[in-house]
Amino acid sequence: MASDPRYGPRLDGVTLTVRPGLTIDTQSLAAFDFNAILTDGCQVGLPFLGGSLGAELWQVDREVSCGVDDEVSWRQAGDLLFLSWQVPDDGSVDPCRLAEAGYTRLLEFARRRQLPCLLRAWNFMPDINLGQGDEERYRRFCLGRARTLEDSGVHVPELCAGTAIGGRDPMLRIFILAGSRPGINIENPRQVSAYRYPRIYGPRSPSFARATALPQPDGSMLLMISGTASVVGHRTVHEGDLVAQLDEIERNLRSLLSESAARLARPQLADFGPGSLLRAYVRHAADWPAVRDHLARAWPEVPVVGLEGDICRADLLVEIEAVCAG
Repeated sequence: MASDPRYGPRLDGVTLTVRPGLTIDTQSLAAFDFNAILTDGCQVGLPFLGGSLGAELWQVDREVSCGVDDEVSWRQAGDLLFLSWQVPDDGSVDPCRLAEAGYTRLLEFARRRQLPCLLRAWNFMPDINLGQGDEERYRRFCLGRARTLEDSGVHVPELCAGTAIGGRDPMLRIFILAGSRPGINIENPRQVSAYRYPRIYGPRSPSFARATALPQPDGSMLLMISGTASVVGHRTVHEGDLVAQLDEIERNLRSLLSESAARLARPQLADFGPGSLLRAYVRHAADWPAVRDHLARAWPEVPVVGLEGDICRADLLVEIEAVCAG
């Protein structure tokens, strides 16, 4: 296995690519189904608004093994592992307890497979903004997640790219990509790292990095970008103004891409291009056409999906995540 002295050992020969697709095959490590077009794809529980990306395939260049163990669904190829856990969430159980239960099971399973390093995480839950102050459901979820990660020995340097979105479907869904070695985490110079947010955002800061890069066997990188919103420093900007929030998100994404390209010495990561995909989470379905048109102007060749979902702060109208190869 080749290694790069700047980044340490690479994966054990597994190449991971992310692309649109209509069929899950034996080399699909993960498959997110946004518009009910796949058989046995991962459902995120959010209404499909439109776009050219009806499903997202995370594929490898070898056979994938799979199974279910203690309510954890898993798919593995070499030293890459995709896990999913879901449980009914009707509001009767504290999200802190649910987060602790889910992350405990997922982390324990990953460790049993000797693949303990978190590379990417997605969290989908109902009524994410419900509750006042520290009783808001998202803040309670962040508290449970942070406690479990800390108790499991996952500290700030090991936090990975992440997304947390709310919806109406009464299920908590957690998806994790894990591996034998950590990825390369990258922060946005325009934003305070989420895990260093001040106390005003809750008893525990959100546990994610702005982006995680995964070194590939051929020397390229797969850059996985967290859900990105209209936040500068640690504050929401342009409350209530969709167009201004979209402009700010574009600035944040371009800043993060520029930082990634410089840090990883990969000029091709300075902008979205071939091999990139975008997910847009839109609080109000009526705003989707404006979001779609903005993204089409900014990155006309990049496939995008629009999903109706609540952003982790009640004053945010849209959030965008991405993958980019280079």
